[in-house]
Amino acid sequence: MKKIFIVLTFVFISLLSFADNTNVGVRIPLGEEKVELDNNLKFLLGLTKVENSTKYKKFINYVEENLDKKGVAKYSAAINLKKGAMEVFSENGTLLDEEKLPDEFMAMVSLPLNFEEGKEKEKVKKMLKEAYENPTYVTISKNNGKPKIHMERTMGPAEEKIKIIDEVILKRELTEAEKKEMLSLKNDELIAKYKSYIEIESSKGYQNNKLVMTKEFKNLTETAVIYDKDNNSMKMEIKYKDNSLKNGTAKSYTNNKLTQEMVFENSTAILLREYHDNGNLATELPANGEAKIYYENGKVKESVLVKNGKREGIAREYDETGKVIKETLYRNDKEMKKAKKVK
Repeated sequence: MKKIFIVLTFVFISLLSFADNTNVGVRIPLGEEKVELDNNLKFLLGLTKVENSTKYKKFINYVEENLDKKGVAKYSAAINLKKGAMEVFSENGTLLDEEKLPDEFMAMVSLPLNFEEGKEKEKVKKMLKEAYENPTYVTISKNNGKPKIHMERTMGPAEEKIKIIDEVILKRELTEAEKKEMLSLKNDELIAKYKSYIEIESSKGYQNNKLVMTKEFKNLTETAVIYDKDNNSMKMEIKYKDNSLKNGTAKSYTNNKLTQEMVFENSTAILLREYHDNGNLATELPANGEAKIYYENGKVKESVLVKNGKREGIAREYDETGKVIKETLYRNDKEMKKAKKVK
């Protein structure tokens, strides 16, 4: 069973982005580099009326009519593996949409079945059904002028049940001009513009009713925290400087202790810092400038000038008192002269 679990875990993680109507956010279709909004976000942003697509007409009409009349629309979505399709149902169980899943998706789902036979194969089928065929319940509301979407889904067997709760709240409803602009944008520009309208975007994951994961985007700050069975935590925090989402600082923490920090500009790292367990700086690696490695006591252990990410000039090593003990010459990241011990 361990082998099955490892294979399935890989497949499940790889395929989560395929569940078009069961994930809030953007999608990256298999084999393509483009990014697009899923249907849930299009409803939330009010893009479906402007787009006026006939592809999901029944589904779109149901949501729009309920939002106009009651200020709230509820539906559910699930993958039907036997049909190889994504199905969407109204609150009272009416089929609103049925869309064939990509062949790549079905091929990857069937991959673990190729490794097993007999009883083990039946176990795999059961695990696949429990992972994918549980419905996702979606609620979209006007929320006093701040459109909101709330989604809940469960995966896995009862004894290891995983529950995911996603929410997105917009700062306000978009104008018609803003909706048209959203439909014209692609890839990074689309993501950046979408994020600029968000008041808060959050996700929480539970296993057997215990919180194991949180994600949040708010005020240009993105955080993600994972908890293990002993309640240890690993946290990533990104603070963006502007709505382009290309400039800022990313920090990593273990049990709330800073372990790594990266400064980036135009989506490119320009400075990386790592820290010792005692909190002192361990390494400081700029794309341009003086790179340093430190002893735990805070004194410099090694230093060298870096240009465009490559060592250039004399690299020096120091003892814990600060005395230079070795020098090495570099040109374009290549050692030009063997290390020279300094007396």
